[in-house]
Amino acid sequence: MFKQITVAIITPTHDKKAFDLGLKMAKKLDCALSVIECFYQKPPMFHFFETKADKQSLQTRKHKIDEELVKWKKIAEREGILIKTKFALTDSIAHWVIDYVSENEVELLIVDYPKLSMTESTHYDDIINTIHHKAKCHILTTKQY
Repeated sequence: MFKQITVAIITPTHDKKAFDLGLKMAKKLDCALSVIECFYQKPPMFHFFETKADKQSLQTRKHKIDEELVKWKKIAEREGILIKTKFALTDSIAHWVIDYVSENEVELLIVDYPKLSMTESTHYDDIINTIHHKAKCHILTTKQY
C-alpha cells in the first residue's frame, strides 16, 4: 500500500505519539520510515551577527533533537524497520516539509499536533493547513486531547 512513510515533527512541544504510529504502520505495511524534525531558525539577537548566547542556544537545541532522533532510530532498528532521520533549521516549516515530501516520494505523511496554547495553535494550524493543501501525498495528523 505505502512504500515510504514519513513522520514530521513540527512543534517544539511534541510527544512520541506520531513516531509510535509511524513505526507501527511501517512494521505492519513492511515499508521504509523516515522521521524529520524541523524548527524555525531564530534570528540573532542583534540582526547583523550571532552572539555567543545565540550560538549556544542553537547548539543546545540541535543536540537535544539529535539525541531524540538517535533514540528513535535505535527503537526502529530493534523492530527491524528501515529508518532515516533528518532535521533542519528553516524559515518556513510548511514549505520545507512540502519540499521534503516531494523530493523523497513520500506516500504517507504523519504530522504531530500536540496540545498547544491558543497563540501557538493558531500559528501551527496555518502550517498544517498549508501542508494539507500543498503536499502531494496522504496526510495523517495525530492529536493530543
